[in-house]
Amino acid sequence: MRLGRSEDCRLTMGSLAEQISLTTGGVTRLIDRMESAGYVQRVPCPTDRRVSYAALTDTGRAKLDEAAPVHAANLCSVFAAFSDEERDMLDALLDRLRAAPEPGRAAGR
Repeated sequence: MRLGRSEDCRLTMGSLAEQISLTTGGVTRLIDRMESAGYVQRVPCPTDRRVSYAALTDTGRAKLDEAAPVHAANLCSVFAAFSDEERDMLDALLDRLRAAPEPGRAAGR
């Protein structure tokens, strides 16, 4: 989903790791599996040989388009028992959590 929402349906491996809270090694293994399935491909950065992108393939886009409505329906089902106020509170708390510095890392670094 992160790749599908990104510009050109691709992210650097480091950026993807940060966004989904995995280590770079964890993202490498994840992308290996997704690449084997034909959902993503690695694309080298034209300006920095150390950087590569994970890019959604046409097959990956089709799978995402198929899975998105099911995912949305599951989320609606899970949160159906929550009031609007509770969902707003959860959203605000998750925003705070995303904005918090990583453990062991000083703010601003």
